[in-house]
Amino acid sequence: MTAPTGRASLPSFGVDDDRLHAPGEKHSWTETSWWSFNVPERALAGWLYVQIRPHQNTTSGGAFVYDATSPLPWQLPFYAMFDHQRLPADFDLTHARLPSGVSVDCVEPGMVYDLGYRFRDETDFVASLRFDGLIPPFPYLSGTPPFSASSHFDQPGRLTGTLHLRGERIEVDCFSLRDRSWGPLPEHWGRGGRMSYAFATMDARNGLLAFCHPVGDDPFTDTESVTTGYLLMDGEVSRLTGGSRKSARDPVTRMVRTIDLELHDELGRTVHAHGEARSAMVLSRHRVTFNTLLEWTDSAGNVGWGEDQDLWPVALLADSARSRS
Repeated sequence: MTAPTGRASLPSFGVDDDRLHAPGEKHSWTETSWWSFNVPERALAGWLYVQIRPHQNTTSGGAFVYDATSPLPWQLPFYAMFDHQRLPADFDLTHARLPSGVSVDCVEPGMVYDLGYRFRDETDFVASLRFDGLIPPFPYLSGTPPFSASSHFDQPGRLTGTLHLRGERIEVDCFSLRDRSWGPLPEHWGRGGRMSYAFATMDARNGLLAFCHPVGDDPFTDTESVTTGYLLMDGEVSRLTGGSRKSARDPVTRMVRTIDLELHDELGRTVHAHGEARSAMVLSRHRVTFNTLLEWTDSAGNVGWGEDQDLWPVALLADSARSRS
Protein backbone atom coordinates (compact mmCIF):
# COMPACT_ATOMS: atom_id res chain seq x y z
CA MET A 1 0.00 0.00 0.00
CA THR A 2 1.18 3.50 -0.73
CA ALA A 3 1.01 6.29 1.81
CA PRO A 4 -1.82 8.84 1.59
CA THR A 5 -1.21 11.65 -0.86
CA GLY A 6 -0.11 14.76 1.00
CA ARG A 7 0.78 12.81 4.13
CA ALA A 8 3.79 15.10 4.75
CA SER A 9 1.39 18.03 5.26
CA LEU A 10 -1.01 16.03 7.42
CA PRO A 11 -0.68 14.70 10.96
CA SER A 12 0.62 11.16 11.20
CA PHE A 13 -0.46 8.44 13.61
CA GLY A 14 2.41 7.63 15.95
CA VAL A 15 3.07 4.79 18.35
CA ASP A 16 1.92 6.90 21.30
CA ASP A 17 -1.39 7.74 19.63
CA ASP A 18 -2.72 4.35 20.71
CA ARG A 19 -2.43 5.72 24.26
CA LEU A 20 -4.21 8.59 25.98
CA HIS A 21 -2.96 12.10 25.24
CA ALA A 22 -2.33 15.03 27.54
CA PRO A 23 -5.80 16.59 27.72
CA GLY A 24 -6.45 20.14 26.62
CA GLU A 25 -7.97 22.75 28.91
CA LYS A 26 -11.59 22.36 27.79
CA HIS A 27 -13.76 20.36 30.16
CA SER A 28 -15.26 18.55 27.14
CA TRP A 29 -11.90 17.04 26.10
CA THR A 30 -12.68 13.49 24.98
CA GLU A 31 -10.82 10.49 23.58
CA THR A 32 -12.65 7.84 21.56
CA SER A 33 -11.83 4.40 20.22
CA TRP A 34 -14.52 2.99 17.93
CA TRP A 35 -14.62 -0.36 16.11
CA SER A 36 -17.26 -1.69 13.72
CA PHE A 37 -17.89 -5.19 12.38
CA ASN A 38 -20.45 -6.93 10.19
CA VAL A 39 -21.74 -10.30 9.03
CA PRO A 40 -23.12 -9.41 5.57
CA GLU A 41 -25.02 -12.65 4.87
CA ARG A 42 -27.14 -11.98 7.97
CA ALA A 43 -27.41 -8.17 7.54
CA LEU A 44 -25.93 -8.09 11.04
CA ALA A 45 -23.45 -5.49 12.25
CA GLY A 46 -22.23 -3.90 15.43
CA TRP A 47 -19.86 -1.64 17.32
CA LEU A 48 -17.48 -1.70 20.20
CA TYR A 49 -17.14 1.81 21.58
CA VAL A 50 -14.90 3.52 24.13
CA GLN A 51 -15.22 7.17 25.19
CA ILE A 52 -12.96 8.71 27.83
CA ARG A 53 -13.32 12.11 29.50
CA PRO A 54 -10.11 12.58 31.49
CA HIS A 55 -11.16 15.82 33.22
CA GLN A 56 -14.11 13.95 34.68
CA ASN A 57 -12.11 10.75 35.29
CA THR A 58 -14.88 8.78 33.57
CA THR A 59 -15.34 6.40 30.70
CA SER A 60 -18.46 5.62 28.68
CA GLY A 61 -19.27 3.17 25.91
CA GLY A 62 -20.17 -0.45 25.39
CA ALA A 63 -21.37 -2.69 22.57
CA PHE A 64 -24.24 -2.65 20.08
CA VAL A 65 -25.39 -5.38 17.67
CA TYR A 66 -28.15 -4.79 15.13
CA ASP A 67 -29.86 -6.57 12.25
CA ALA A 68 -32.87 -6.12 9.99
CA THR A 69 -35.50 -6.90 12.65
CA SER A 70 -35.82 -3.45 14.25
CA PRO A 71 -33.71 -0.28 14.58
CA LEU A 72 -35.01 0.58 18.06
CA PRO A 73 -32.42 0.31 20.85
CA TRP A 74 -34.63 -1.81 23.10
CA GLN A 75 -35.31 -4.27 20.26
CA LEU A 76 -31.72 -4.76 19.03
CA PRO A 77 -30.12 -8.20 19.35
CA PHE A 78 -27.80 -6.57 21.88
CA TYR A 79 -27.50 -3.09 23.37
CA ALA A 80 -25.26 -2.05 26.25
CA MET A 81 -24.32 1.60 26.73
CA PHE A 82 -22.69 2.74 29.95
CA ASP A 83 -22.06 6.28 31.19
CA HIS A 84 -19.97 7.82 33.97
CA GLN A 85 -17.96 4.71 34.83
CA ARG A 86 -14.80 5.45 36.74
CA LEU A 87 -11.67 5.45 34.60
CA PRO A 88 -9.46 2.62 35.89
CA ALA A 89 -6.24 3.67 37.64
CA ASP A 90 -3.12 3.65 35.45
CA PHE A 91 -5.34 3.13 32.41
CA ASP A 92 -3.48 2.06 29.24
CA LEU A 93 -5.50 2.08 26.02
CA THR A 94 -3.01 -0.30 24.39
CA HIS A 95 -4.02 -3.03 26.87
CA ALA A 96 -7.42 -1.86 28.02
CA ARG A 97 -10.05 -3.56 30.12
CA LEU A 98 -13.03 -1.24 30.40
CA PRO A 99 -15.75 -1.60 33.04
CA SER A 100 -18.22 -1.54 30.12
CA GLY A 101 -16.93 -4.96 29.02
CA VAL A 102 -14.86 -3.74 26.07
CA SER A 103 -11.24 -4.86 25.80
CA VAL A 104 -8.56 -3.59 23.39
CA ASP A 105 -5.03 -5.00 23.03
CA CYS A 106 -2.54 -3.42 20.64
CA VAL A 107 -0.61 -6.19 18.87
CA GLU A 108 1.16 -4.00 16.30
CA PRO A 109 0.91 -0.23 16.86
CA GLY A 110 -1.39 1.44 14.39
CA MET A 111 -2.17 -1.78 12.50
CA VAL A 112 -3.19 -4.89 14.46
CA TYR A 113 -5.46 -5.14 17.50
CA ASP A 114 -7.23 -7.84 19.48
CA LEU A 115 -10.72 -6.79 20.54
CA GLY A 116 -13.16 -8.31 22.96
CA TYR A 117 -16.42 -7.84 24.73
CA ARG A 118 -17.91 -9.46 27.81
CA PHE A 119 -19.71 -7.66 30.60
CA ARG A 120 -18.88 -9.35 33.89
CA ASP A 121 -20.23 -12.91 33.83
CA GLU A 122 -23.08 -12.18 31.39
CA THR A 123 -23.18 -14.22 28.17
CA ASP A 124 -25.86 -12.51 26.05
CA PHE A 125 -23.05 -11.11 23.91
CA VAL A 126 -19.41 -12.14 23.91
CA ALA A 127 -16.94 -11.09 21.20
CA SER A 128 -13.39 -12.06 20.30
CA LEU A 129 -12.08 -10.30 17.20
CA ARG A 130 -8.83 -9.35 15.51
CA PHE A 131 -8.50 -6.14 13.48
CA ASP A 132 -5.82 -6.03 10.76
CA GLY A 133 -5.45 -2.59 9.19
CA LEU A 134 -5.45 -2.39 5.39
CA ILE A 135 -3.63 0.96 5.41
CA PRO A 136 -2.16 3.10 8.19
CA PRO A 137 -4.69 5.26 10.06
CA PHE A 138 -5.80 7.99 7.67
CA PRO A 139 -5.41 11.57 8.96
CA TYR A 140 -7.45 14.73 8.51
CA LEU A 141 -6.55 18.37 8.92
CA SER A 142 -7.65 19.89 12.21
CA GLY A 143 -9.99 22.75 11.36
CA THR A 144 -11.50 20.95 8.38
CA PRO A 145 -15.19 20.24 9.03
CA PRO A 146 -16.22 18.38 11.07
CA PHE A 147 -12.88 18.48 12.94
CA SER A 148 -12.91 22.07 14.15
CA ALA A 149 -10.44 21.49 16.99
CA SER A 150 -9.85 17.75 17.28
CA SER A 151 -7.61 15.02 15.89
CA HIS A 152 -9.31 12.18 14.03
CA PHE A 153 -8.04 9.11 12.17
CA ASP A 154 -10.01 6.50 10.22
CA GLN A 155 -8.69 3.09 9.26
CA PRO A 156 -10.29 0.36 7.14
CA GLY A 157 -9.41 -3.14 8.15
CA ARG A 158 -10.28 -6.81 8.08
CA LEU A 159 -11.95 -8.24 11.16
CA THR A 160 -11.93 -11.94 11.93
CA GLY A 161 -13.09 -13.93 14.94
CA THR A 162 -16.26 -14.99 16.68
CA LEU A 163 -19.36 -13.59 18.30
CA HIS A 164 -21.54 -15.42 20.78
CA LEU A 165 -24.99 -13.85 20.62
CA ARG A 166 -27.62 -15.22 22.99
CA GLY A 167 -26.15 -18.71 22.81
CA GLU A 168 -25.37 -18.74 19.07
CA ARG A 169 -21.81 -18.78 17.77
CA ILE A 170 -21.34 -16.50 14.74
CA GLU A 171 -18.17 -16.39 12.66
CA VAL A 172 -16.89 -12.98 11.56
CA ASP A 173 -14.71 -12.38 8.51
CA CYS A 174 -15.38 -8.93 7.11
CA PHE A 175 -13.98 -5.61 6.01
CA SER A 176 -14.99 -2.65 8.13
CA LEU A 177 -13.58 0.42 9.89
CA ARG A 178 -12.24 1.81 13.13
CA ASP A 179 -11.64 5.39 14.21
CA ARG A 180 -9.54 7.07 16.85
CA SER A 181 -10.02 10.66 18.00
CA TRP A 182 -9.07 13.11 20.74
CA GLY A 183 -10.05 16.70 21.40
CA PRO A 184 -13.06 18.76 22.57
CA LEU A 185 -16.42 17.04 22.07
CA PRO A 186 -19.43 19.15 23.08
CA GLU A 187 -22.61 17.51 24.30
CA HIS A 188 -25.05 20.16 23.12
CA TRP A 189 -25.37 21.06 19.44
CA GLY A 190 -28.46 23.28 19.33
CA ARG A 191 -29.67 22.99 15.76
CA GLY A 192 -26.18 22.96 14.25
CA GLY A 193 -23.98 19.96 13.76
CA ARG A 194 -26.01 17.86 11.33
CA MET A 195 -23.63 15.72 9.29
CA SER A 196 -23.13 12.28 7.79
CA TYR A 197 -20.28 9.77 7.83
CA ALA A 198 -20.47 7.01 5.22
CA PHE A 199 -17.89 4.36 4.45
CA ALA A 200 -17.52 1.23 2.35
CA THR A 201 -14.74 -1.30 1.99
CA MET A 202 -15.01 -3.41 -1.15
CA ASP A 203 -11.89 -5.50 -0.67
CA ALA A 204 -8.33 -5.12 0.64
CA ARG A 205 -7.45 -2.60 -2.11
CA ASN A 206 -10.63 -0.60 -2.65
CA GLY A 207 -12.84 1.48 -0.39
CA LEU A 208 -14.11 4.95 0.44
CA LEU A 209 -15.14 7.22 3.26
CA ALA A 210 -17.01 10.52 3.03
CA PHE A 211 -17.92 13.15 5.62
CA CYS A 212 -20.76 15.31 4.30
CA HIS A 213 -22.74 18.37 5.38
CA PRO A 214 -26.13 19.63 4.09
CA VAL A 215 -26.15 21.99 1.12
CA GLY A 216 -28.12 25.24 0.99
CA ASP A 217 -30.61 26.88 3.33
CA ASP A 218 -32.96 23.92 3.77
CA PRO A 219 -31.92 22.26 7.06
CA PHE A 220 -33.79 19.07 6.12
CA THR A 221 -32.31 18.63 2.64
CA ASP A 222 -31.17 15.21 1.46
CA THR A 223 -28.47 16.75 -0.74
CA GLU A 224 -25.08 17.11 0.93
CA SER A 225 -21.57 18.16 -0.05
CA VAL A 226 -18.38 16.29 0.81
CA THR A 227 -16.11 18.03 3.32
CA THR A 228 -13.36 15.41 3.64
CA GLY A 229 -12.65 11.69 3.49
CA TYR A 230 -10.60 9.30 1.39
CA LEU A 231 -10.59 7.07 -1.68
CA LEU A 232 -8.74 3.76 -1.63
CA MET A 233 -8.38 2.56 -5.22
CA ASP A 234 -6.15 -0.28 -6.37
CA GLY A 235 -4.22 -0.03 -3.11
CA GLU A 236 -3.55 3.72 -3.32
CA VAL A 237 -5.27 6.02 -0.84
CA SER A 238 -5.80 9.74 -1.29
CA ARG A 239 -7.73 12.51 0.42
CA LEU A 240 -11.05 13.69 -1.00
CA THR A 241 -11.23 17.19 -2.43
CA GLY A 242 -14.97 17.35 -3.06
CA GLY A 243 -18.09 15.57 -4.14
CA SER A 244 -21.74 15.14 -3.37
CA ARG A 245 -24.20 12.90 -1.58
CA LYS A 246 -27.87 12.29 -2.32
CA SER A 247 -29.99 10.22 0.07
CA ALA A 248 -33.43 8.68 -0.32
CA ARG A 249 -35.38 8.06 2.90
CA ASP A 250 -38.14 5.83 4.14
CA PRO A 251 -41.29 7.98 4.05
CA VAL A 252 -42.35 6.86 7.53
CA THR A 253 -39.16 6.45 9.58
CA ARG A 254 -37.12 9.00 7.57
CA MET A 255 -34.15 6.67 7.82
CA VAL A 256 -31.79 6.32 4.87
CA ARG A 257 -32.79 3.71 2.28
CA THR A 258 -30.27 4.53 -0.47
CA ILE A 259 -27.21 6.76 -0.81
CA ASP A 260 -25.52 7.95 -3.98
CA LEU A 261 -22.02 9.39 -3.68
CA GLU A 262 -19.84 11.17 -6.23
CA LEU A 263 -16.31 11.55 -4.86
CA HIS A 264 -13.19 13.34 -6.18
CA ASP A 265 -9.70 13.02 -4.71
CA GLU A 266 -6.31 14.73 -4.85
CA LEU A 267 -5.09 12.36 -7.55
CA GLY A 268 -7.85 13.49 -9.92
CA ARG A 269 -9.79 10.27 -9.53
CA THR A 270 -13.60 10.14 -9.43
CA VAL A 271 -15.78 7.37 -8.04
CA HIS A 272 -19.52 6.96 -8.01
CA ALA A 273 -20.95 4.66 -5.36
CA HIS A 274 -24.48 3.49 -4.64
CA GLY A 275 -25.49 2.08 -1.27
CA GLU A 276 -28.62 0.06 -0.43
CA ALA A 277 -29.73 -0.19 3.21
CA ARG A 278 -29.86 -3.70 4.66
CA SER A 279 -30.34 -3.01 8.39
CA ALA A 280 -30.13 -0.15 10.88
CA MET A 281 -30.12 1.02 14.48
CA VAL A 282 -30.96 4.29 16.20
CA LEU A 283 -28.75 5.69 18.95
CA SER A 284 -29.90 8.76 20.85
CA ARG A 285 -27.56 10.93 22.90
CA HIS A 286 -26.62 14.59 22.35
CA ARG A 287 -27.30 13.87 18.70
CA VAL A 288 -29.52 11.16 17.23
CA THR A 289 -27.57 8.74 15.04
CA PHE A 290 -29.43 6.83 12.37
CA ASN A 291 -26.82 4.15 11.71
CA THR A 292 -27.30 1.99 8.64
CA LEU A 293 -25.54 -1.07 7.25
CA LEU A 294 -25.40 -0.77 3.46
CA GLU A 295 -24.38 -2.94 0.54
CA TRP A 296 -22.33 -0.76 -1.78
CA THR A 297 -21.49 -0.92 -5.50
CA ASP A 298 -18.97 1.49 -7.03
CA SER A 299 -18.53 2.67 -10.60
CA ALA A 300 -15.83 0.05 -11.23
CA GLY A 301 -18.28 -2.70 -10.35
CA ASN A 302 -16.75 -3.47 -6.97
CA VAL A 303 -19.25 -4.63 -4.35
CA GLY A 304 -18.72 -4.28 -0.63
CA TRP A 305 -20.25 -3.38 2.71
CA GLY A 306 -20.11 -0.45 5.06
CA GLU A 307 -22.13 1.86 7.26
CA ASP A 308 -23.60 5.33 7.33
CA GLN A 309 -23.93 7.50 10.40
CA ASP A 310 -26.65 10.07 9.71
CA LEU A 311 -26.33 12.46 12.67
CA TRP A 312 -29.05 14.94 13.64
CA PRO A 313 -29.10 17.36 16.59
CA VAL A 314 -32.15 16.51 18.69
CA ALA A 315 -33.77 19.93 18.26
CA LEU A 316 -33.37 19.85 14.47
CA LEU A 317 -34.80 16.34 14.26
CA ALA A 318 -37.81 17.51 16.27
CA ASP A 319 -38.23 20.43 13.87
CA SER A 320 -38.18 17.98 10.96
CA ALA A 321 -40.90 15.86 12.54
CA ARG A 322 -43.07 18.92 13.24
CA SER A 323 -42.67 20.15 9.67
CA ARG A 324 -44.28 16.92 8.41
CA SER A 325 -47.15 16.82 10.91
